[in-house]
Amino acid sequence: MQEKSIRKVLYVSGVVTMLAGLQFLAPTLFLQASGMQVGDVTGLFFARHWGLMAFVVGALILYAVKQVEARRAILLAAATEKLGLVVMLLINWSEPALQGLHIAAIFDGACVLLYLIYLLEKPAQATVS
Repeated sequence: MQEKSIRKVLYVSGVVTMLAGLQFLAPTLFLQASGMQVGDVTGLFFARHWGLMAFVVGALILYAVKQVEARRAILLAAATEKLGLVVMLLINWSEPALQGLHIAAIFDGACVLLYLIYLLEKPAQATVS
C-alpha cells in the first residue's frame, strides 16, 4: 500500500474511531442513537469507558498518520482491539441488543484488513546497535 493511501486510510479510520468518544460524554444518547439501551450504572460505566478507549485508539491512529516510526506499533494495537470487537460481535451477531453494532463490526473489519495489508507489505525494520 502506498504511503499516500495509508495516510488517507489512517486519517479516515482515526476520525471515525474517535467519534465513539461521544459515548464517553453522553453514553445514553449515543447508545440510543445506535439502537441500543443500557439502563444500569454498571452498563453505563463500561459504555463510557469503551467510548474513552475508542477515542484514545482513534487519536493514536491519527498520530500514526505523520509519525511513521510509531505507526507499526500503533497499527498492531489498533488492529488487535478492532479484531477483538469484530470477533465478539460475530460470535453474538444475532443478539438483538447488539444489532446497533453491526456497522461498527463491518467498519472495524475493513480497518483490520487494511492495517494488516500495510503491515505485511512493510516488514519491521531491524535496528542497528
